[in-house]
Amino acid sequence: MTITELSVSAAALYFLVFGTGFVFRPELVDRFALRWTDSAGKTEVRCYYGAVSWALAGFLAYLLAQDLATEALTGVLFLATAVLVVRIAGTMVDGGRAHPYTRMAIPVEAAFVLALAAVRAFA
Repeated sequence: MTITELSVSAAALYFLVFGTGFVFRPELVDRFALRWTDSAGKTEVRCYYGAVSWALAGFLAYLLAQDLATEALTGVLFLATAVLVVRIAGTMVDGGRAHPYTRMAIPVEAAFVLALAAVRAFA
């Protein structure tokens, strides 16, 4: 295994562990004492909603520039499917079905995943 492969594997493991922790134990946010109303909480939202979204957009643009559109589409399908599955499961576990955001997000995300899957099926 090259140092690059090892580094990518380590990064994948980091994100897997971090993501698993927050998907299955969202109360871990209390361990970090993060609240939206606190300055660190606001920065965290900027980092993980803002910066990660920018990084993903940049990576997709990079893949397109490398003539890897199918791979980029596959990655977007993985991401969108994961968000939809966790949103549905989280809504059931957390009891947020009546929230207006959830009532809008689930059908929009489901349509997005279905559209991506259809395009990917014919790619």
